[in-house]
Amino acid sequence: MAVEIERKFLVADVGWRSATRDRRDIADYLIARFEKESGKARLRICNGEAMLTIKGPRRGIKRNEIHVSLTDSDARSMIDEFVLAPPLRKTRHEVEFDGFVWQVDEYLGYLEGLVTCEIELPSEDSLFAKPPWLGREVTADTRFRATALTTLAEDGDRIAIRDLIKQTQSVQV
Repeated sequence: MAVEIERKFLVADVGWRSATRDRRDIADYLIARFEKESGKARLRICNGEAMLTIKGPRRGIKRNEIHVSLTDSDARSMIDEFVLAPPLRKTRHEVEFDGFVWQVDEYLGYLEGLVTCEIELPSEDSLFAKPPWLGREVTADTRFRATALTTLAEDGDRIAIRDLIKQTQSVQV
């Protein structure tokens, strides 16, 4: 089983765009939540390939996860049978900065205007330089977790979504 060590931030400006080395279109479907949002099962469609990911409870910035490739047929069946809410749709941009790859996510649809980024680290105490376009850290802010964003969509809470996006657009480092 793999271990994910990750920190999440808001994005303060578009300075990252010129350093983008790759981009992918992603649709994330939540299929299960475990123990009050401490874990989840997600089905991801990324550039036509399907992957089931099960993530365990967070322990600080670390959690266990497992990835299983799916056939298109199995993915479609699982979406039809198990999906709990509308998918999170986003374009993920890979941006290199000072020896690390940052994943900048531009959300689409009901979350359009929300831009976050993540960095995966080799250890919990890894040091890294912060790019000039980086906003405040939201790793521990449950409002920015995929399960919370999915819940907003599931509830159709357009006011909460608009307010969340408005807060991020005036983000300061």
